[in-house]
Amino acid sequence: MGGMASRSSTAPRPAGSRALRLWALGAAAWTLLYVVSKVVHAVEGRLGVTGGPRVDPDSYASYGPGDVAAAQWANAGVGTAVVLLFVLCALPVVRSLPRWLPAVPVGLVTLMAVAGTVGMVGRALLTASGGAGFGIYCAVWAVLAAGVLVCLLRRS
Repeated sequence: MGGMASRSSTAPRPAGSRALRLWALGAAAWTLLYVVSKVVHAVEGRLGVTGGPRVDPDSYASYGPGDVAAAQWANAGVGTAVVLLFVLCALPVVRSLPRWLPAVPVGLVTLMAVAGTVGMVGRALLTASGGAGFGIYCAVWAVLAAGVLVCLLRRS
C-alpha cells in the first residue's frame, strides 16, 4: 500500500553486532563441551576433566560418598552459567546494557581460560601428568572469550 515498512524489521544491524553474535555463539558452543565433560564425570563419579591431567587415585580419599559427583555437578553448573553469559552477549538486548556489565564477567572468563591454558600446558610440559589436551581446549576458549570481550568493548 505504499506505506513504510517497520524500521525495526528492515533496519540493518551494525556490523559489530554480527561479529559479537558469532563470537558469543562460538564461545557458548565451545563452553558446552566443558559442561558435557563435567556432566559425564559427575554421572561416573570421577574427578578431573576430559583431556586434563591424570588424577591420582589418592585424590578421592578427601571426598566423602557422593562428594565427587556433587563437585562435578557444581562445575557443570558454573559452566552452564558461562554458556548463558555468552548467549546473553549474542542477543540484541546486550546492546541496551552498559558496556561494562557484560564485559566484566566475560573478562573474568577470558582470564580464567588463559590461566587454564598456562597451567595445563605448563604442567604437561614440566611433568608427566598430562593435561595438554585440556590446555589446548582452554587456549581456544580464551581466544573465543577474548573475541567476545573485544566486540563488547568496541561496540558503539
